[in-house]
Amino acid sequence: MENKDVSAKRSSKKRFIFWLIVFIIFVTVAAACLGVWVYHLVLRKAMSDLYEEARFLLPEAYEYEEQIASGNQHNSADTPAENESRNPEDQAQSKPLVKINFEILKQTSVDVYSWIEIPGTAIAFPIVQHPKNNGYYLRRAINGAYDITGCIYTQNYNSKDFSDKNTLIYGHYMDDGTKFGPLLSYMDQEFFNSHRRIDIYTENEWLTYEVFAALPFDTRHVLRAYKASDDPYADFLKDVYSSKDARTIIAKDTRVDPETDKIITLSTCLKTGSRRYLVLAKLVKSQLCE
Repeated sequence: MENKDVSAKRSSKKRFIFWLIVFIIFVTVAAACLGVWVYHLVLRKAMSDLYEEARFLLPEAYEYEEQIASGNQHNSADTPAENESRNPEDQAQSKPLVKINFEILKQTSVDVYSWIEIPGTAIAFPIVQHPKNNGYYLRRAINGAYDITGCIYTQNYNSKDFSDKNTLIYGHYMDDGTKFGPLLSYMDQEFFNSHRRIDIYTENEWLTYEVFAALPFDTRHVLRAYKASDDPYADFLKDVYSSKDARTIIAKDTRVDPETDKIITLSTCLKTGSRRYLVLAKLVKSQLCE
């Protein structure tokens, strides 16, 4: 009987130790997860405060938001007659919507060289480019801290003055609508029509682009995949215009001349599958910042 009692006590002690270990592991994992969540929360709040400090809204921004809200901006890409006045010359009469204090941003990262803004969306971020490591900002904030949402960035295949025929700008798709999350809204024709303007600010220039295409694309690296082609830029545009994907939207009132026009290509991932989603915009205005 005594042996049975001893055996029972040992078995009970083993169970206690087992569940104690399980509890400690659970608490440790939970604490680690909480720590990571708090870390990212604090980091993103710090970055958000930094961007807000660096970005100053001009009166024109509020006027533009009112135009979008009332449906008076880019009514329809399917009715060119209504958009004939929306040509590059008219676009040149528009005004910048924000001013960016690059000095504040560069105190955090010397790799910051421009700012991208899509009026009427949550996309308002600095653009960075690491001089050597093209994947550096894939999972880092602009201050170099680990951040799964990464940055809006370009690779060193592109110059930093937007003089290339095609500047490729990357950003993660995020379900919460941050980073390049809003880009997938371009699958909706109404959203596409009302968000045709993209502004890019550098320390010296204000560049205005007009969105002319939005489409799913394969996972090829756009700047390298066409390198062997006789005319990489023209062949890329040809593939864009010949897309058969039902989710592709092409503006009928804007055409791109491979000989003279410069574009930006915003690239993010689709929510499902291994494809990319691209939003392309043509440069319609360039002027020095005041």
